[in-house]
Amino acid sequence: MKTLLLTFALLTGLFTNTIAAYRLAAPGDSATYKLTIDFTNVTKRTGLLYVGLVNDAADFNGNSYRKARIQIPSTGDFQVKFDVLPAGRYAVKVFHDLNYNQKLDKTNQMPTEPFGFSNVTMLMGPPSFEQSAFEFNAPKPIVIRLIGQ
Repeated sequence: MKTLLLTFALLTGLFTNTIAAYRLAAPGDSATYKLTIDFTNVTKRTGLLYVGLVNDAADFNGNSYRKARIQIPSTGDFQVKFDVLPAGRYAVKVFHDLNYNQKLDKTNQMPTEPFGFSNVTMLMGPPSFEQSAFEFNAPKPIVIRLIGQ
């Protein structure tokens, strides 16, 4: 039960507001790159997908460095892209809002809507930033498989 509460906290802390927030590289940072996130196993074709990009372990349970919200397309695979990202260590958190209420729904502390993290395909408890993080220093595609489809 504690594990499910922590997983829920990770995902709900991701989106304290629903408007995409973009921060550009700091002055003096010259190299920026594009991150492409592919979603290939989305079976429920309704609702919105909330994607949060985190660049600091301290923020993994809270606000994201960048956010995106997209309407799920009726067919096919799809992508979310983050442009103008400086090199660094990042992690991705995602949830699929099936009913447009802007939150990850739960029953008895168990998420009832699909969710996912970078580098995580099966949960054995809430993942940490270190488990989800990846090095980013060139244009890169990653794939996230949603859990709870």
